[in-house]
Amino acid sequence: MIEHKERHISRAFIDEVCKKLRTNQEVTLPLPLGGRIHIDRQLPFLCLYRYPKDRPDAGTDKLVLSEASYIIAHEEQTDLGLRELIEAIVQTGREEFGSFLLVELFSLPYVADEATYAKEELEEAFCIFTQKKGILSPVVEKMKNLLSRIRLNHLKAQVALRYESKIAPLGMKPVLENVDSQKSGIYMIGLGVKPIYQEEGGAGLFPLELENLRKEVSVVLKKSFFVFVRKYTSMLMVDYRELGRKGVTEAVFAVDSALAEIEDSFDFLLQVSPVNTHEAFKNFQKSDYTEAPVFYYRPRPFDPMLKKRDLFKVPIEEIEDPVLSELFTQKRDELDRKLTMLNDRETPDFLYGSLQVYGGTEPELLELSYRMLEAIASVSKDTTPKESVDAVEMARAAREEIAYYKKIYPEIHSKVQVRDDITSGAMVSNGDFLIYRHATFAKNRVEALINHEIGTHILTYYNGYSQPFKQLHTGLCGYDEMQEGIAVLAEYLSGGLTLGRLKTLAGRVVAVDSMIRGDGFVKTFQLLYKEHSFTPKGAFGITARVYRGGGLTKDAVYLRGFVDVLEYIRDGGKLDLLFIGKIAASHIPLIQELLYRKVLHKPPLFPRYLHEETAQKRLEKIRNGLDIIDMITKELA
Repeated sequence: MIEHKERHISRAFIDEVCKKLRTNQEVTLPLPLGGRIHIDRQLPFLCLYRYPKDRPDAGTDKLVLSEASYIIAHEEQTDLGLRELIEAIVQTGREEFGSFLLVELFSLPYVADEATYAKEELEEAFCIFTQKKGILSPVVEKMKNLLSRIRLNHLKAQVALRYESKIAPLGMKPVLENVDSQKSGIYMIGLGVKPIYQEEGGAGLFPLELENLRKEVSVVLKKSFFVFVRKYTSMLMVDYRELGRKGVTEAVFAVDSALAEIEDSFDFLLQVSPVNTHEAFKNFQKSDYTEAPVFYYRPRPFDPMLKKRDLFKVPIEEIEDPVLSELFTQKRDELDRKLTMLNDRETPDFLYGSLQVYGGTEPELLELSYRMLEAIASVSKDTTPKESVDAVEMARAAREEIAYYKKIYPEIHSKVQVRDDITSGAMVSNGDFLIYRHATFAKNRVEALINHEIGTHILTYYNGYSQPFKQLHTGLCGYDEMQEGIAVLAEYLSGGLTLGRLKTLAGRVVAVDSMIRGDGFVKTFQLLYKEHSFTPKGAFGITARVYRGGGLTKDAVYLRGFVDVLEYIRDGGKLDLLFIGKIAASHIPLIQELLYRKVLHKPPLFPRYLHEETAQKRLEKIRNGLDIIDMITKELA
């Protein structure tokens, strides 16, 4: 790295930058007087921001930090080598791609002639400056249209378009002068932004307003650059998201590791699950199902409030990439809520936290659940005795399936454990497969359960593990709904989804709704047992899951997630995106962008059942409109 011993940007520095760009190397270097240059590969555009010397301008520099190619400098550097540096970068890019676009961002008001400085401040939220009408029209019109869609304080942004022969912020010298764009292929746009993110005077900052605006402006810039690339250069691109940053800073990895360490330090579901479910059911039977059982929980091995202190020390604000910043901020907020829930375990406040993390039972989902229960009740029952397997046999099948995936991806280190201290018949925790010792499983459901737990939860755990960010295997914010939806889909595609299983999913939603309404354990149990004909053990299992910890609404996500996944497939969604790690539906566009930017890569594992012809035929039925009621009445009846 070149060290700066003077204020001037040297010729040697400029030559080194251009040498790196010609060989498609990343350039990340500090500039004299402060500021920096970051260009992470050969690109036909550059963003520029210059700090004004005569006034504070808090936060405006951050509007370019999200881009793959930018320079942040000081106004004083313009005649101290900055102009020469930019000219060299522009010429290098033009030689490679045929054309080059420089976009300078600055805060408004902007007045081209200093004599008119006393004019009223511009009313527009954004102002685009270009050299003359007809020059770069497709790019300018795209930028103007996109900026006008941004809403500031719930109002649609006003965007002005002005033509200036020389483009520069108020009082500054242009960095490019006397350029004939039509002959040279070198273009410049100025983008003025009204600083709604600043306090009066420009020194103070409103950080949330800045972050929201930064995300919006970043998308506008990438889509505008994409139009420029496609229409004016030789560069081949298929999606605007390819123009995002590919380099990941150390700050990102530090935040990722810190959040993963906090999440890995506790197992949320084990901490809120009773350790005496088997004994509690026996006592509930003895009371003739009239006395609510008493559940016991593991001691909490840490103080959740102290863990929160560590959580909010994680410096997410240092992440420049808005996509990654959003993912990590969402995860921090979810961990914050889960730690509050652990602190509130076995109190009424636990339910309020659960509603924030997992949601409740929206009317459409509850209505579907009742329709499912009604449809299932109308189907004639198969009274043929069903073979079952115990926990030991299930463990054997699970080890075989894990061995299959381990041959493909040797980094798999999942263990299979038979335990007494879980509520579910089987579950995955931190990549391990846990089986309840007293559970029995219908033999015709073993493969479906294996594909649910291993072909989904363990597979996505290790696919996420293969990625550069740990959050993809510990789980992005709200991942449970998508995970469980894919897992139920796996049961259907592998031919193991039964009426009994669908009845359980619908019953869980009904039980969650009953719990939220304050019915109490016994009344919820009776609702399932007497009104919807669940077995005593089945009704107890559902009710115990829903009331654990103080009221856990998580069990509603299974059916909600399944409905969402079916809709995603019907709408033509790509199935492979769902298995890249533990993600929520809302993350799919962000994951797609990170794949385009090559920040993420194709995962090593794909579910075994999806290679089967029967699974593909069932997928085709879903694409053609098959819904859950159709499954009940036409396929499983």
